[in-house]
Amino acid sequence: MSGQCACIFPNTWTTIPANDPAFEQTATIMINKDAKLQSFLPHMHFRGKYMRFYADYPDGTQEELINIAQYNYAWQLSYTYEEPKFVPAGTKITAVGAFDNSAQNPANPDPERDVPWGQQSWDEMFFGAVNWKYIDQGGD
Repeated sequence: MSGQCACIFPNTWTTIPANDPAFEQTATIMINKDAKLQSFLPHMHFRGKYMRFYADYPDGTQEELINIAQYNYAWQLSYTYEEPKFVPAGTKITAVGAFDNSAQNPANPDPERDVPWGQQSWDEMFFGAVNWKYIDQGGD
């Protein structure tokens, strides 16, 4: 399905401290018009622990949209709704993810290292791609 796609990144990257088993990052995006969410694609590297996406609706309620509770770097998948999910204008989508930079993470190449943002898999990334279609663009 065609539509809007945005990669939501944190406003600032904070280096992941050495030996931290649960370092969190968040990123948000606002959906400005009525839309239907179609899919999510979480992206982290070897230290990725989990990623969850939430919707904060204009009426003040919150809903968990997807929960990748045991993130695996090898699962660079797009998670697609069977039926697109309606969200009203003014919905804020938040991605919350954690990194395990400890020796307990068997995928961690170096738990003693403070980890910066980087394109190499031994560094880290955090973003969530969200795909949606506005209702006025045929997302009905």
